[in-house]
Amino acid sequence: MPVIRFFAISCVSIVVALGALGCGGDSENIPDSPASARGGVGGGKIGAVLPTFSHPFFLAQKKGMEDKAKELGLEIDVRDGQDDDAKQIGQVETLINLGCRALILCPRDEDALVPAVEAANRAKIPIIALNRRINGGEVLSYVGADDAEGGVLQGEELVKLLGPKGGKILYLEGTEGSSPQRKRSEGLLAVLQKHPEITIADRRFAGFQEDKAKSVMTDLVRRFRPGDVQAVVAQSDEMALPAAEVAQAEGWKDVAVLGFDGSKSAFDAVRNGRLQSTVLQDPAEQGAKAVETLANFLKGQKVPAENITPLRLITKGDVDKHQPAY
Repeated sequence: MPVIRFFAISCVSIVVALGALGCGGDSENIPDSPASARGGVGGGKIGAVLPTFSHPFFLAQKKGMEDKAKELGLEIDVRDGQDDDAKQIGQVETLINLGCRALILCPRDEDALVPAVEAANRAKIPIIALNRRINGGEVLSYVGADDAEGGVLQGEELVKLLGPKGGKILYLEGTEGSSPQRKRSEGLLAVLQKHPEITIADRRFAGFQEDKAKSVMTDLVRRFRPGDVQAVVAQSDEMALPAAEVAQAEGWKDVAVLGFDGSKSAFDAVRNGRLQSTVLQDPAEQGAKAVETLANFLKGQKVPAENITPLRLITKGDVDKHQPAY
């Protein structure tokens, strides 16, 4: 892992330099002494690193952070990790160098950003994990949904749709190693363990991305015939929608497709029957809550170790009772 080794070495020089930059050597940035001598939240910026700006979910999350920061009078610098672990690590390094008082991190992979979190810990910069958990280092708080609960919601709806006869399903998973991928899978499998009448015929990673999901589903419809598969479960709407499109084009007329995230396109697809359901979570709400949590901490308030944002199963019967997430 040459990138990680380089980062670990470079962090030593970064932390040494932080005194000159006013980030690590100032008591206002020490997690156990958050209230600065100037008082309140003001004085300095906070930073954030998202997995990618090419996905509408994270753009909505970015807007939520920026809007809340503006409301609270905070300066925020939100960076694009470009769906690359090394780039996310580099962005954290940059934000530390720029003197950020606190950081919000949404990792592409829950293990890969551990060295970055540890570097921030050494610089005494508090960390919020947003939407995805980080599997190491000291994190002040996690803000986001309970993804395992989301997997359970999908599983329970699947059981209801397929009935006592059950059937075979295809499972499209997100970014391998990310906490949403792992936890949503855990939740779904926990339900399926109680329902042996439902089996997973194939499961593939499609990175939460539309083009990858379309390619994967195109391969799968060549492997299975119409009638072989009764449902497709996808860990995001951006994977569910192209999967439904490919399945319909291949004559899979009676296949149930379940999505996740609650996008406007998914709401429309639930209304017209292309999707049977989606699981609504609000990325803008999560982004705003992460900034609010940091602001409270920097003012000297105690903040919870977890801020769990709600999930809601959306079906045709109640789609008009809710607003899409993005």
